[in-house]
Amino acid sequence: MIRTALLAFASSFAGYSACGKGGTWIWYPGDYALWRGNDLQARRIEHGGGYPVFWATYAPHPLVDFVKQVELDAPETVDIAWEGTCRIMGWGAKDPLPGVVSNRYVFPAGKYTVVARVYSQGRPPALYMSGPHLKTDSSWTADWRTVVSGTSGEPAPPAETRTRLDAPGRRPSEMRLSTAPRAAAKVETIRGNHIFADFGEETFGFLKLKGVKGKGRIRIVYGESEPEAMCEDFDGPDQWEYVEAGLEEELRLKVSRGFRYAHVIPDSGVSVDSVAMDAELCPLRRRGSFRCSDELLNRIWDVSAHTMELTTRELFIEGVKRDRWTWSGDARQSYLMSYYLFGGSDIAKDTLFYQRGGDPLVMHINQIMDYTFYWFMSVWEYYMHTGDRLFLEQIVARMASLMDFAIGRLDANGRPRDRPGDWMFIDWAPQPLRNHGGVTSFEQMLFVESLTAMADVLDELGRDGAAAYRKRAEVLRSEIVPLFWNREKGGLMHLLRDDGKLDGQLTRYPNMFGLEWGYFDAEQRQSVLKNVILNEHVMGIQTPYMRFYELDALCGLGMHTNVLDAVRSYWGGMLAEGATSFWELYNPKEKGLEKYAMYKRPFGKSLCHAWGAGPVYLLGRHILGVTPTKPGFAEYEVRPNAAGLSWIEGTVPTPHGEIRVSCRDGVLSVKGDGHGTGILVLPGNIRRRIPNKGSLTIRDM
Repeated sequence: MIRTALLAFASSFAGYSACGKGGTWIWYPGDYALWRGNDLQARRIEHGGGYPVFWATYAPHPLVDFVKQVELDAPETVDIAWEGTCRIMGWGAKDPLPGVVSNRYVFPAGKYTVVARVYSQGRPPALYMSGPHLKTDSSWTADWRTVVSGTSGEPAPPAETRTRLDAPGRRPSEMRLSTAPRAAAKVETIRGNHIFADFGEETFGFLKLKGVKGKGRIRIVYGESEPEAMCEDFDGPDQWEYVEAGLEEELRLKVSRGFRYAHVIPDSGVSVDSVAMDAELCPLRRRGSFRCSDELLNRIWDVSAHTMELTTRELFIEGVKRDRWTWSGDARQSYLMSYYLFGGSDIAKDTLFYQRGGDPLVMHINQIMDYTFYWFMSVWEYYMHTGDRLFLEQIVARMASLMDFAIGRLDANGRPRDRPGDWMFIDWAPQPLRNHGGVTSFEQMLFVESLTAMADVLDELGRDGAAAYRKRAEVLRSEIVPLFWNREKGGLMHLLRDDGKLDGQLTRYPNMFGLEWGYFDAEQRQSVLKNVILNEHVMGIQTPYMRFYELDALCGLGMHTNVLDAVRSYWGGMLAEGATSFWELYNPKEKGLEKYAMYKRPFGKSLCHAWGAGPVYLLGRHILGVTPTKPGFAEYEVRPNAAGLSWIEGTVPTPHGEIRVSCRDGVLSVKGDGHGTGILVLPGNIRRRIPNKGSLTIRDM
């Protein structure tokens, strides 16, 4: 007979009594990400007011059972802490477990199951234990169902944890980003008692007003550009707020914001001496690097890295000024860029958990069909760059239910199409995309990749179902070119109408993905390149978002020199406009104030947008040429391509260390710090093995 014994029953957010001995805080997978993500995105403020997200959101599970089978040779003293209310039981223990002594418990010898039931409303239920042998880590399971054995027959997933949360005082709910004081580059008094501060570049943090005198209100207008910060209209700048003067001489604003300029407008009788800020810092350090003989490309890489750091908060967010939300399409590129700048990270994992949310599913991720498909691809790409198999075990059930949702919205022919409530985004295009009244070639391709990612995960975990997903992907893939190809126009058309006829719109999007994912034979490939990608009469791309994919596809065709020219022109064009971070959209034809306008708002455009950081990936992946070929860089390839540059050098982070590539003065050198097996691929497909924790040098290149 199963016997249970009460160890602890305590009220919310109990204290702790000892330093950690090797345990870490644990919680149900994704709960911490949901809590942090909801908190982060609720901070969005526009025109002085809050702006919640418009898609379905989910909260952490309020009740979680943490379970661990133990076998102790002798009684063991264990320190325990928790978030919320906790009851700890021993299932199958021969003797009742002893009483409570200030969060320190003596577990008896024997073989039994420890069950910690934690309840917390609003914060993720979390548990910490640390003893000589019994300690919380990912070997525990976590189950939000109240019956420990489960009710659906599905096994409970491994608990989620963080190595840095390794002491009872480091509670998950108390983790915050760090800050550092930062002075403005220039502060001047204008218009009588106004203060105008320029911090020299795009930044993120809490504005501070110093030497505040008098009583009244102070209006602060933030700007990514000087004209935005100087605009005093209430419906002009996106970001402004009021604070009350007279409370204290130094005021630190409560919400962190993204800006370069701050315009402080005190009431009559109120004055401010100076302005500074506490910069809120990216929690990840740069591990990737890139340098070459072209200083413009070096500057582009630096500003791309700065853009990536600014949009890396508790999660990967879209832009620092306006949305500050987590969008799955934007984040797919953030993940890829981050792997070449930071390496794999908990932030990538948290963002994936947050975007998936919970159940029941009522809409696509962010309400956007393509963003659901990008998410599946992102899960597999995370695994390839990190080798984090535990994450797959924690997320696979949510992958399966999301795939069931997506399949349930297919048409009678098994193809994805828009349904009431769906949004097919694809891109902010110069002309309207004809996405409705049929099926788009673009969405079919993304769905094929989603099905393949789902199958890859199931195969990796040794679970059933992969073959069915692969078969569906193969059938759909085989249909795409025959359905959408227009011989006269030399490429894939955008839409197949409900009447079975091709719509007349030819776009770059399906054609560049077709190049990327090998849909075309040699003749079709050349046709697409000539008639679509290099055809100036086909609608161009004005967002860094889709320029990223277009240039990625061209690199796959070996057109690296053309790609670098495009990077110099497009991203270099933003630098010429004074950019200190890269934008949501760039059209060189826009001049004056129109270059800041978007969404029918005079300063609606984000000038620090995550998808603007694409050169970090393009230069690391295609010029340094480093990519994993097995999960976690267990195997990897290096295909450097200087593309006309006199020299290149840089590093790419892996879970085991950095891969260093240098090509200058006719000498190519590749060094791997980690344990993976590397292959250097030279022109003519000559392949040379890179020694583990060693270097390979090729001369007379």
